[in-house]
Amino acid sequence: MMTYTVQAKVTEGILILSELRRRIEIDFNRTGTLSVVIPASPPESGQRFGGPYYTYEALFGVPHEMWDKIEYQLKGPNRVLALRAYRKPEWENSDIGLHLQIKLLPGDRLAFRCTVNGQTTRIKYVPSSCQDGSVNDWGPW
Repeated sequence: MMTYTVQAKVTEGILILSELRRRIEIDFNRTGTLSVVIPASPPESGQRFGGPYYTYEALFGVPHEMWDKIEYQLKGPNRVLALRAYRKPEWENSDIGLHLQIKLLPGDRLAFRCTVNGQTTRIKYVPSSCQDGSVNDWGPW
C-alpha cells in the first residue's frame, strides 16, 4: 500500500515539473535564452549544486506533504529541475528525487527528459519514461 501512496505522490511530482517546464518554455520562447532562475518565480531560497533552489512553499504558496525543494541546476547551456522529497519513515525513508533535464538543441529548440538520476531505489515509484539515465547524461534523446 505504501508503494502505491508514494507512486501517487510521484505522479503529482511529475505534474509539478510539467508546470515548471511550461514556465521555462514560455520564457525561452519569449527571450530566446534559458534563464538562470525558474521563470515567474519568487526569489530563490538558496543555492545548491550550482544553481538556485526553492522550497515548495516559496514556489506554490503552501507546504506539500511530500515535496520539499525544487532545484534549478545549471549544466552549461542546459538545465536540470530536481524535485526533492521529505524522507518520511512511513514511506520507508524513500529517497525520492525526480529530475527533469532541459537540453538546448541546435536551432534554438528545447528537449526535455525525466530521470531519477540512475537511482535504482527510486525506479519502482516512477513511470518507465523516467527510469533511465542520469542528470549528467546529455546523449541523444
